Amino acid sequence: MARAAAPSRAPRGKRARGGGNWFSGLACGALLAFATGVAVLLGVLLAPCAAAAVVEATPGRPITRAMLLCGAAFVLAPVWHLVLAGDTMPATLDLLADPLVLGPAWLAGLTGWALCELLPIALRITSDLRATARITALAAEETALRAEWDIDPA
Repeated sequence: MARAAAPSRAPRGKRARGGGNWFSGLACGALLAFATGVAVLLGVLLAPCAAAAVVEATPGRPITRAMLLCGAAFVLAPVWHLVLAGDTMPATLDLLADPLVLGPAWLAGLTGWALCELLPIALRITSDLRATARITALAAEETALRAEWDIDPA
């Protein structure tokens, strides 16, 4: 009698995937239900981060994480002001209508993107300049040593 193949299971000690997504969805749903104004404010202020999360396909999403980190720094103060104002929708819309609230938050997210895109280029240029300077210094030292030892350059 042929035995049916056992279903494959994940090795012990490995966590099942998807639990974090479920918890994130639950937290977002609770935020929408109980603090709609804060959820709308966060959604609009962090819109560049959401766009990056949709567009970016890199594993680990480093650009999205950098944008979220930079954007979150500028989101704290408006959320705090909204909570102090009573978390009403008119207060949310007043904050969103102020360009001194929306502009810095979006620019902070874009700064995170720019850092991820431009920093590797700047580091590469710096590394190349240092390597060129080192090669020049070593060539000058070699020339000096050849002259001191009376060695003909080959």
